[in-house]
Amino acid sequence: MDYEYLANSLASLAGVAVRTYVNGKFQKLYHHMKFSPDFAITEEQNIFKNQGDVSYYMDENFLFYGLFRVRAADVALVMGPVAQSAVNREHAARILRHMGEPINRTEELVNYFASVPAYPLRNFLQILCTIQYFINGEKQEVSSLIIGGEPLLELSPGVLYSSEQKAPERFQHNTMELEEHMLSCVEHGKVDEIREIFKRPVEGRAGVMAHSALRQEKNLIVCTATLVSRAAIRGGLDPETAFSLSDNFIQKAELLNALEDLARLNVQMLLEFTRRVEAAKCGGNGSALIRSARHYLLAHMGENISTEDLSRVLGMNRTYLCKRFQEETGQTVGHYMTSMKMEEAKRLLAVTKKSAAEIALYLGYSSQSYFVKVFKRQFGITPGEYRGRVR
Repeated sequence: MDYEYLANSLASLAGVAVRTYVNGKFQKLYHHMKFSPDFAITEEQNIFKNQGDVSYYMDENFLFYGLFRVRAADVALVMGPVAQSAVNREHAARILRHMGEPINRTEELVNYFASVPAYPLRNFLQILCTIQYFINGEKQEVSSLIIGGEPLLELSPGVLYSSEQKAPERFQHNTMELEEHMLSCVEHGKVDEIREIFKRPVEGRAGVMAHSALRQEKNLIVCTATLVSRAAIRGGLDPETAFSLSDNFIQKAELLNALEDLARLNVQMLLEFTRRVEAAKCGGNGSALIRSARHYLLAHMGENISTEDLSRVLGMNRTYLCKRFQEETGQTVGHYMTSMKMEEAKRLLAVTKKSAAEIALYLGYSSQSYFVKVFKRQFGITPGEYRGRVR
């Protein structure tokens, strides 16, 4: 097969950039428009992360890329980026920031995307399925691309279910306490805790919102997307990203027609929102260092951890650690620890019945009065006043 001819033809027909890779190395870009640096360069690692013959990847700015691996040869094609709607100046500025390019190139980038057709998700995925059949001779369903090839996590038996089961009997968002706990985890970026929730036995059931199990599950995803997007905004995710992500998952849900696929999508949605909040709380770069520090502090929330303790655990110089924290979070290590404890205090006040004294003890404060003093200094109100407001 002449893959260069195929790539060139696909780029011309779809109006989207197509690249060829041989033995894992970039060969050539085919497109009627050029933008330097190539978008795929900054996302190459993520695009190739999926090991399937055909897959798609959505970046932080909701641009889509398609990947084809040719079974008969060590050749790959990368298609994209594609937007679902016209890219305006604000969207273009976000893309440039993500790429590390100057904002004064906004007009140039808007003009580039004006020359590239916008594809609704369904249409883009259908193109991928068609090319997959042409290249590898395999018929692929759009739903399999949405859910993805990598195993998500080990879920409790009730979370994923067969098509014979009724959705209202197993959905996770069923009690007020569980819902508050889950939304609190999203708001505070607690990815590991979200994973643990889905490993536990299923409790209760959701209210009936449709006459068919399939429509019930789709409606539940719409409701969940609405709730978690607002929780994520409270957690520091910018509203435009939160609402765009919510719309994206709702569109995906409407393309699925199997209850198990919808259940998996629901888990993916909660994890994705929580990961993004975690990244927002870890600073603009969301580096591995800040993530590691945050995970350790979350796991040792009730201990009095000094900067020296944290630097020793992370295996680095204390001065260097302090400098990195200031650069990436805008806070000192001490202020960052206090902020984390105070955010956890807010969560406990909102979703548990623990007293201020119990929360102070849990967070490692020497006395309730000191805890109340720190809380009021941070938020301007006492723990009791905060609990009264949220309830």
